[in-house]
Amino acid sequence: MACRVIADFTMNEGWCEKIRAMLEDKKNGLNLTVNYEGCIDIDMAIDMDDPNRIILTETWETREHHGKYMEFRGSEGPEGVVAKIIENVSKEPAFSWSEVVYTPK
Repeated sequence: MACRVIADFTMNEGWCEKIRAMLEDKKNGLNLTVNYEGCIDIDMAIDMDDPNRIILTETWETREHHGKYMEFRGSEGPEGVVAKIIENVSKEPAFSWSEVVYTPK
C-alpha cells in the first residue's frame, strides 16, 4: 500500500514566501521531490487563514521510499530546503504518515 505523508509547518514571519519560492524552484524544489524514486504525488498548500502555514501532502509508494528521500534531503546540508524550513519554523512541525490505498487516475 502507498504511504501518505502530511507535513504541516508554521513559518516565522516573513519566511513563508521564501520557503514557498524554494519549494517552487524547478531544479531543487517539489519538482525534484515528485521525480524522486517512489514519489507518486506531492502538493503544497498555503493556509488561507494563516499565511505563515505551509502544508505538504505527499504520496509515496512506501514509507521506506519517503525515508530514503528524507535522508537525501538531509544530506543537502544547511543550505538545503529541509534545513531552511526547520531553521525557520515558529512552532514544532507536525508530521503524519497514513497507509492508503492508491488508485492511479
